[in-house]
Amino acid sequence: MNLPKYKIIADYINKKLSSLEWPEGFKIPSETELATQFSASRMTARKSIEELVSQGLLKRVPSVGTFVEPSQAQSSLLEIKNISEEIKSRGHTHSMTVLSKLTLVPNGELAYTLEANNKKVFKVIIVHLENNIPLQLEERYVSAEEVPLFLEQDFSKTTVNEYLCSVAPLTDAEITIEAIIPTKILKHNLKLEDGVPCLKVTRITLSNGHPISYAVLYHPADRFKLTSSIHLK
Repeated sequence: MNLPKYKIIADYINKKLSSLEWPEGFKIPSETELATQFSASRMTARKSIEELVSQGLLKRVPSVGTFVEPSQAQSSLLEIKNISEEIKSRGHTHSMTVLSKLTLVPNGELAYTLEANNKKVFKVIIVHLENNIPLQLEERYVSAEEVPLFLEQDFSKTTVNEYLCSVAPLTDAEITIEAIIPTKILKHNLKLEDGVPCLKVTRITLSNGHPISYAVLYHPADRFKLTSSIHLK
């Protein structure tokens, strides 16, 4: 069966994107150029482009052209993965910047969650970058009693997730997700444009019944999404 001309053009563009021949930020040929190349009308070429724009693969910039959109990072809602491995699986580069490391004695909800009344808790704040663009700010509290050597680790080279899994394998987790308006400092650390919200993921993890960590993970909503897949018999 012969495909409609607009579909042929869209498939051609998709192949260029999939092969990375047209990388992120690449300005694709104009509607006129595509129409000429495929002996089609400009309206047909426009329909092809609009279809890919609606899928989030291309972005139109008025009076400038149409560009390849950066792929939006995504993470599983039902799995806890190492962010470094997620980024590398996309063929991208992961790096980390440690903003702070400290020891505190918590109170209130944090003390209750980590069963740390009058006990020490370690705290780190780390920015994770994908291709040098901030993707996540990790604010992590860890039980000093359960993981005493936590602050001695170099978290510019090893992720917190990777280290904790090696010393206190995860057995249970509780996850909460909400959309928030970022604070000024969060906007600064994640390099957010005005008006861009954040996804805030709060995650409590336990190992064999013992609370290990309380993590608050902030993601730019325009660069990140959470997905899930459920099989129903």
